Amino acid sequence: MLGCVRAALVLAILAFLPGLRESFEPPKAAAVRVCGLALLIAALAALRTRRQVERLPLDLAVGAWLLVEILSTAFSASPLLSLVGEPVQREGLLTSLALAGTYFAMRTLPSRARAAGLDATLGWFLVPAAVASVYALAQTAGFDPIGWVGSALYTRGGVGTRPFGTLGHPNLLGVVTACAASAALARAAGEGRGRAWFGAAAILLAAATLATLSRGAWLALGAGSAAGLALAARAQSGASARRRVWAAAALCLVALIVVVLAAGWGARLAARAQELFSPLAGSGSSRLEIWRTAWAAGLARPFLGHGPDTFELVFPRFQTPAYWRFEWAGLPVHAHSVALHTLATRGLAGIAAGAALLVAVVMAARAAWRRSPGARAGVAPSLAVLVAGAVAGLFGALGVAGALLVVVGASSLANVAGDGGAEAAAGPPGARLSRTAVIAAWAVGALVAGFGIADLRGAAAVRVAEDWLEVARTGVGEASKQARASALEAATRGGRSSPWDDVTHRLLAEALLGTAAFAPDPGAFLDRAAAAARRAVDLVPARAVNHEQLARVLTTQVLGGEAAAAAAAHAAVERMAALAPANALLLVEGARLELLIGHPAHARSMARGVATLYPDDARADGVIAESSLALGDTAEATAALRRALAGNWRGDNAAHDAARGLRARLR
Repeated sequence: MLGCVRAALVLAILAFLPGLRESFEPPKAAAVRVCGLALLIAALAALRTRRQVERLPLDLAVGAWLLVEILSTAFSASPLLSLVGEPVQREGLLTSLALAGTYFAMRTLPSRARAAGLDATLGWFLVPAAVASVYALAQTAGFDPIGWVGSALYTRGGVGTRPFGTLGHPNLLGVVTACAASAALARAAGEGRGRAWFGAAAILLAAATLATLSRGAWLALGAGSAAGLALAARAQSGASARRRVWAAAALCLVALIVVVLAAGWGARLAARAQELFSPLAGSGSSRLEIWRTAWAAGLARPFLGHGPDTFELVFPRFQTPAYWRFEWAGLPVHAHSVALHTLATRGLAGIAAGAALLVAVVMAARAAWRRSPGARAGVAPSLAVLVAGAVAGLFGALGVAGALLVVVGASSLANVAGDGGAEAAAGPPGARLSRTAVIAAWAVGALVAGFGIADLRGAAAVRVAEDWLEVARTGVGEASKQARASALEAATRGGRSSPWDDVTHRLLAEALLGTAAFAPDPGAFLDRAAAAARRAVDLVPARAVNHEQLARVLTTQVLGGEAAAAAAAHAAVERMAALAPANALLLVEGARLELLIGHPAHARSMARGVATLYPDDARADGVIAESSLALGDTAEATAALRRALAGNWRGDNAAHDAARGLRARLR
């Protein structure tokens, strides 16, 4: 079992697959699920044979948290989505079960492995974290062989890339490197062999943490390092040994400063550090609106929340207009605070389970410290990881790798608390797993691996379909036709690979809709497009864009002569507007669809709502002008068109050209 945990740690940090819709979190989640769910079966079998494992409050708290996850999924706004998880991160119930399986597997290891504490897995996340750090520093220096598109930039103190290494986002890299650096520093300050190597690793990992420019990761690094060093110093038996701990810490700090100055990061780090004292400036303004949205979502379903991994799903329903004024068209998948994210997705039950986990961790740390003086040095790195993870979670997401590090740190701490640390190494080794349990674990792992491979193949097909659809939108003539055919082929392949994913069916509907425009007989393609759009709605009915896609297909059918589809198109637009009342992109599109199906009054009402929320949105005024002209109100049409032509079209050149044509008609 320990080998499976180690494999999960390595893959959670290093695994990524270019060419997917999201290249980082889904492969990591797939790897953790394969290992963790197999470990869950093994742990359940081990609980029946290894009675010598002492039960702790932390074990009960993890069980309570898992129960909340299951209940929240059962009563989710989208149970299927909460089970499988959003396609871009896959943090649903399956991942939660895998994390719980990792915890309980660590708790049911043979006594010698449990007694080793975090040392049993320390190198298995420090080495991959160091590899990710080296890659991140290469990205900072401009030497990335892959050349990712859409990398985060920071322009204060000199333009530079915020590195993400193998984690996909600077903030997620910062969580991993902050936790790993804190553990390495605590280990370097303690007793035992390899202190110099741990110190060097701490410097490398801390440098990568600074390079991410993640303020939450910086705070996590400071808190985790302080906790680890304080415990490492207290674990020493004499004053001279304690002075050695702080001397080693000072040496690491000096080395880190030298690295920063040699790399020329001083101005950039100083500018970012100033933002710690003005948290509502810059990106902090949009983050405050995300927190307000999370709070509103939590109040709407206070007991069990909207369900695991549904934050992106419900965000448009509770989104504040101010958020889009700071980050136009933004759609976050996380609340940037574990506490508020938990409130929105797991409700007060999740908050209570989280609080119980924190209390149980403190109890386990206290028991470990008191029970085995000889193992106190091992408590320091475990608690350093947990403190760093907790602080990082207060101000951002942990990601699957960060969550796994916290789970391993907690289980290692519990093992020391329950077994008495090094003294338990001489205890009975524990019974082996039965052959049936081993076969069951392997079977579950294989089944989950098959699911993960199909899911990743679907994600690759979705990426190809999206790319071809983008080409089709900008192309003309035969090039656009060929692009739509390629998009249709990829979307069809994606639907076969991951039929549980509403995104694949929505893209299939879009590809079929585009293909119908070139077909001699578009009716068959439109019928298939309507079926695909309805399938997306059936899978995740609370996603606004699914209803928008259905409305587009039905509107096209109305324009093709199927007048009976108008009522269904109107209903789809109304449902979309209810699910995303502050989403200007969807509302303007809905207003245009209402105008096309012969509802100019509804179109003008929706467009007026957008203009009220976002007065500079020229597209809304353009629809107001068109619908007012259709209603015979030339005065409002003229006034709205004047505002539109002076407003912000946000790159919608086609709508801008249509407005200019409307001006000629009004003359």
